[in-house]
Amino acid sequence: MSGDLAADDLPSSAQASTLFRFSPRPHRATLVHWRSWGQDAFQEAEQLDKPIFLVISSSWCQWCHIMDETTLSEPSIITILNRDYVSIRVDSDLRPDVNQRYNQNGWPSVLLLSPEGEILWGGVYVPPKQMLYYLGHIRRYYSEHRHEISEQVRELQDRRFTHKLTQALPTVGLRTLLQEERIALTDLPLKAGDVLRELYDDEYGGFRIHPHLKFPHPEALELLLMLSQHYHQPDALEMVSYSLEQMLDGGLWDKEEGGFYRYSAASDWSMPHTEKMLEENAALLRLLLLTAQTSQSLQWYDYARRLLAYINERLWQPRVGVFSGSQSADEEYYEPGSYSRASRQAPSVDTTVYTSWNARMISSYLLGGQILHTPSLNTMAIRALDWLCEHMVHRSGSMYHYMLNSYPELPWQLADQVWMTRALLDAYDIYERKAYLEMAIALMHFACEELLDEQSGLFYDYPENPEAEGRLASREQPLVENAIAAECLLRMSVYSGRQNLKETGLLVLSGCLDKYRRTGIQGAAYACVVVQAIEKKWL
Repeated sequence: MSGDLAADDLPSSAQASTLFRFSPRPHRATLVHWRSWGQDAFQEAEQLDKPIFLVISSSWCQWCHIMDETTLSEPSIITILNRDYVSIRVDSDLRPDVNQRYNQNGWPSVLLLSPEGEILWGGVYVPPKQMLYYLGHIRRYYSEHRHEISEQVRELQDRRFTHKLTQALPTVGLRTLLQEERIALTDLPLKAGDVLRELYDDEYGGFRIHPHLKFPHPEALELLLMLSQHYHQPDALEMVSYSLEQMLDGGLWDKEEGGFYRYSAASDWSMPHTEKMLEENAALLRLLLLTAQTSQSLQWYDYARRLLAYINERLWQPRVGVFSGSQSADEEYYEPGSYSRASRQAPSVDTTVYTSWNARMISSYLLGGQILHTPSLNTMAIRALDWLCEHMVHRSGSMYHYMLNSYPELPWQLADQVWMTRALLDAYDIYERKAYLEMAIALMHFACEELLDEQSGLFYDYPENPEAEGRLASREQPLVENAIAAECLLRMSVYSGRQNLKETGLLVLSGCLDKYRRTGIQGAAYACVVVQAIEKKWL
């Protein structure tokens, strides 16, 4: 790390937006004395010797709204929280760093923490009766075992500190890729394809990961597309087409207004959770476009246009020239039949601008402009890209994560840097504007200076912060964002002729191998980048 970031510039949550977002329906959750995630809240908990009550919610989450209306509106719970706990409320979209470390595999995540930020208990959506039990039990346990909890916290923090020291051992710096590493990367796509075939659901398409939940996993399906093209596996294209057909017919696709829901609670796609996310729809738009291009089937061209129509209607902000983050879930509104929609107001749209999600949609729109021969998509994409360049760049040269109420916040997150870089390079491919390439190089320069760990050859998800609260003291090296970083570095090396960019990109790609082997289906995005590196002879 360069060490150029000032201490008061670090992403302390105390500086983040203090706006809390609640259910749009009547509730009393605002009577809880909420704090933002940050040093002030943690210091208050330590000074008062109180445990922390943490809720991770999101504006699109229906069960988050229900919890505001039920559990968090119960007078006895409000009284207990205000008397015995320090309550912190976090929006997972605004604070992906907190969400990554504390989410309990769903929303709303509810946790009881020690004042140091260690988890004492956690769950997902807790009804009032159970919440009263947990609040009383944990408060008593905390009071009776404060000394043991403090000792356990110290042991955990010591282990993390030792781990950080191990990671910071002297290194010889970046190097050339070894031959055995090249071989491992070359062999990876076919092995990844074998894993996907084992997980594939022959009956309903998609992949069997969880007995009751079905996510679309567009990157895994994109990998199958690549295998059908570059590794002569025609049945892989059939698997992609069948999966899309099942999603569209089974219930993941909104047949009346268009757009994909986030996931289904049934393996046949028939029980969708009805939030519509910009990020997910960007990935599925890309998949539809690539499937149309590969198969030349008119139905996929048609569905790509229908998805674009939904995005243009609901998520595009024509006055500003950017994309909104999501449309909220509403199970009653989305019930089959026209009456339910005619009698209810459409679910709200979160107009917050998220850099990484916008960047992903920009890339998909640029791809759509080419494959569908629709210049207006390129025009919209460039307008959004230029807006991000003008409004979302921090003085350090990095991208902010989001803009809410005209204020950009939370710079330096790896995801925003790499997805924005990819969008800039996609635009440069088409328009060859030098400014796009220069900004892409500047963003990756920031990432290499502030986020790259030369010991492991991987990027951290945000810069080191000695004052980080709770589990944020332990940085992570996310696989997908590292894969996108590697792709960007390799592409930039071709454009700029800089050999050091290629060597760094290949080392990041190789450094992901062990992480990929432990990741499961989420590693498909990484495998897609490896295929690209092989086909373009970057290896």
